Amino acid sequence: MSTIKSVTVKHANRSIWGHLAEREKSLPLVTPLDIYPEFQETRGSWFWDSGMALIEIETNDGVVGRGWCEDGCDIIGSLIHAHLRHLLVGQDAAEIEGLWDRLFRASLPYGRKGVALHAISAIDIALWDIAGQMAGKPVYALLGGPVRKEIPVYASALHPVGHEKVATEAKDYVAQGYKAMKMRFPFGPGAGMKGMKANEAHIANVREAVGDDIEIMADAYMGWDFLYAKKMVRMLEPYRLAWLEEAFLPDDLNSYAKLRQETDIPISGGEHAYTRFGFQEIIEKQAMDILQPDLRRCGGFTEGRKIAALAAAAGLPVIPHAYGITHIHFAMSTVNCPMIEYFPMPIWDTLPDTEIAPIFHDEPQPEDGIVRMKGKAGMGIKVNQNIFS
Repeated sequence: MSTIKSVTVKHANRSIWGHLAEREKSLPLVTPLDIYPEFQETRGSWFWDSGMALIEIETNDGVVGRGWCEDGCDIIGSLIHAHLRHLLVGQDAAEIEGLWDRLFRASLPYGRKGVALHAISAIDIALWDIAGQMAGKPVYALLGGPVRKEIPVYASALHPVGHEKVATEAKDYVAQGYKAMKMRFPFGPGAGMKGMKANEAHIANVREAVGDDIEIMADAYMGWDFLYAKKMVRMLEPYRLAWLEEAFLPDDLNSYAKLRQETDIPISGGEHAYTRFGFQEIIEKQAMDILQPDLRRCGGFTEGRKIAALAAAAGLPVIPHAYGITHIHFAMSTVNCPMIEYFPMPIWDTLPDTEIAPIFHDEPQPEDGIVRMKGKAGMGIKVNQNIFS
């Protein structure tokens, strides 16, 4: 038996989403706070500092598994040290399902969603890393084996920074080999009809730039309400969007379900949904056409597999939120995961100084719009310990 000897938490002032998190604080886009004039301009006016937690679980035979999650408020360490580690130390590291269930049940008074699930997700990723190392196989092999040799990725950027810049950026992604790309809406209800026209113009500009053979999508980042969205989809239908993402607050599933009845545009969401219970509710309400879990939030690989199974039974695809080695392993082993998200650097922008050093070494990067795995044991990457403390 491989027994858990210790659980350590380290912190870095970096985002697991990569450079986008810092850049997006100063880029225009609609957000959930759009209804308040003082917070309309950028996400940086209200968003927390970038931060991530690295969880290291060591076994009695010297194997160290690593997992991670977002931690902008630097509270994951306190949560794990004060509570969750007591349910791990001394336990068999191979009991991944049982450990997940005990962590979830023990954290119910303050958990079920949010930061508690972030912590459980990181722990789960670390346990799967241990399992892969012990077996000498990549995590995707333990999740059922590869269902594809390569994974398509879509370019996720295209903030509304001016039509000429955006058109140049979109054309550059086509030249790089991307077959799909996602943009951000600039406005929500607070900007009225003028904002709606600007939203349409942004979509029209990208469609004109890339032509009819490239899939385009758009993200409203929880910034709309139903009546606004009902009007917007009428304006957007001629541009043949592959999906409209996160139009409403994540718990407003009635609005999602109603919007699906109003338009032929596929409706997506789920990056702020938690556990199989949250996604089961989405499915039962017929609220979305595409599910977008983030395994570093929703419960790790253990819960991600269950979410994918629920989606498959309902005939729905899962397209994870944000890039990373976690979602590469997931996509490699999940039949109904057709692609994953990637945040390329726009041709008009540069990398922030704080993002020069990589978080991970050996993380596969897309080429020609696809990413491939090398089959290394466990998660298959090395953590840059220099950025953690």
